[in-house]
Amino acid sequence: MSALVISTIGRPVLAATPGAAPLRLTRRGRMILLGIPALLLSTVLVFSVLALLLGALASPANAATKFSPIDMADYATTVTVLQGESLWSIAAASDSSRDVREVVGEIVALNELTTNVVQAGQQLFVPNPK
Repeated sequence: MSALVISTIGRPVLAATPGAAPLRLTRRGRMILLGIPALLLSTVLVFSVLALLLGALASPANAATKFSPIDMADYATTVTVLQGESLWSIAAASDSSRDVREVVGEIVALNELTTNVVQAGQQLFVPNPK
C-alpha cells in the first residue's frame, strides 16, 4: 500500500510504503503527462486557425467581388408584352433567322421564368438577333 508523503521541499510525493524512498516523476514521465496534451492542444489550435483563414479566402462573399456586372444591352433588349402575345410569338418576332424553340429557351433563361405564361405589360429580356 502506498502513502502520500510530503517531502522536505514541500512537494507531495508518493511513497510505496511508509519509510520507503519516495517515487519521483522522471523527465519521460513529465513529457508523457504534460507534453502529449500540449501537443494535441497546439495541433487543434493550428488546424482551427487554418480553417478560419481558408474559409475566409474561399467564402462566397469574396467570389462576388471579383467579377464585374454584365451589361445586358450587349446581349438582350427589353420588350413589353402586349395583350394576346405569347413567348412563342415574341421569340418569332425577335429573331426570324433562328429556330423559335431556341429563342424561347433563351428568353426563359434570361428572365428566369418558371412558367410559359406571360402577362400583358410584363417586361422581358429578349436576346438580340445573331
